Amino acid sequence: MTQQLYTTPDAAKATGIPESTIRSWLSRHPEVFQFNVHVVTDEHKQKLWTEAGIELLQSRRATKNATESDANLDAESDAPDLLESLLDEDAQRLANEYWRQLPGRTLQRIKQMRDNPTPEQRQIVQTSVRAAINAGTEHLLLPTYQPMLLEGGDETD
Repeated sequence: MTQQLYTTPDAAKATGIPESTIRSWLSRHPEVFQFNVHVVTDEHKQKLWTEAGIELLQSRRATKNATESDANLDAESDAPDLLESLLDEDAQRLANEYWRQLPGRTLQRIKQMRDNPTPEQRQIVQTSVRAAINAGTEHLLLPTYQPMLLEGGDETD
C-alpha cells in the first residue's frame, strides 16, 4: 500500500493554510517536521508532504489559528527564502558555466603566454622550468619550452 504524497500547493489546498505559511513553518521550525515522517523528498529533491504531515499541519493551524497577521508575517519572511533559492540556482548555473569554460580559457591563456609572453610571464615560465630541472623532471616539459632551457640558464638578478 503506497502512501498518498502531497506537494506544498496540494497541502495548502488540503489544509486551507497558505503555501507561504507552510513553507515558512517548515523553514523556521524544522524541529517540528520530521523528514521521512511528515515530509519526504523525491528524486528531484522536491519536498512532499505525507498524510502524517498533513495532519500535523492541520493541528498547527488549529493551535496557531493562522491569523491574517501571521500569514502576512510568514509572507514577508518568505522573501529571503525566495531570494536565497534564486541566488542558489544562479550560483549553480554560474559554477557550471565556469567549469565548462575553464579548460578552454586556461589553454588559450597558456598558448598566449607561450607565444607572446609579457616580461612577468616569461619570468614565471623560466622559474618553473628551472624548478623542473632542479627537481629532475625536465623530461616532463613540453618541447615548446626547450628553447627556454637553453636561453636563460645563467640569469643573474
